[in-house]
Amino acid sequence: MQKGITITNHKKQQASDRVYWQAQSPEFRLDVLEKLRLEAGKFLYAYPGRLQRVIKVTGKQQR
Repeated sequence: MQKGITITNHKKQQASDRVYWQAQSPEFRLDVLEKLRLEAGKFLYAYPGRLQRVIKVTGKQQR
């Protein structure tokens, strides 16, 4: 099997992408959108895997 490189311009690629996504079901498109949203959130906002536990001592009470 030979592999080749396909050279295209932006307009052709954009048209090809539009045809591909219009052929997909709305459920599939929403699933992909949700995956992208979660990945972007991890990258942009560094969502922690778990909540951090923080203890802050503000002062000692005198008796």
